Amino acid sequence: MITHERAASGNAWHLLPAEHRAAHLIDITHAYLDLGDPRSAGRALVAADRIATWETRIRPVARATLTAVFHAGPSAADVARLAATIGLTR
Repeated sequence: MITHERAASGNAWHLLPAEHRAAHLIDITHAYLDLGDPRSAGRALVAADRIATWETRIRPVARATLTAVFHAGPSAADVARLAATIGLTR
């Protein structure tokens, strides 16, 4: 996770297209879930949604990951709001 944090905090991060940054954050969510950290996974998804909404709300892998985060335990309000917005809480 140190590599991710270093990459996402550097100046080059903002030079990447929005959809690439969002896709990276969606991918890193799997690592957080594997580490048993659903809160960080949720924060990554919410950040991805802020960067490129269409990546988070339309990509099947993002929807599946959000479902996994949502069902992993108590979710932060912003994660619950994103799940409700996408229609995963019905």
